[in-house]
Amino acid sequence: SAVHILPLITSIDPLSGPVGTQVTISGGGFTGATRVAFGGISATSYTVLSPSMIQATVPSGFTKGKVAVKTRNGKSFSTQKFVVQ
Repeated sequence: SAVHILPLITSIDPLSGPVGTQVTISGGGFTGATRVAFGGISATSYTVLSPSMIQATVPSGFTKGKVAVKTRNGKSFSTQKFVVQ
């Protein structure tokens, strides 16, 4: 049987910046991520660099909130919030 690994975000870096900032999302279970969102707004773009790291671009229309990563296995939210400056 297949092992389902839930995504988990442990940190985001940086925690603030302008729209268009490249944010590194660290954690695990990111393989095959289907959506990355900032406060419910889909990232402008994102790249899964490894099962434990994603780079995502902060979208316009977002001001402050948690980052979410969704995979086929589930969804994870960051404990930290990103603030657009």
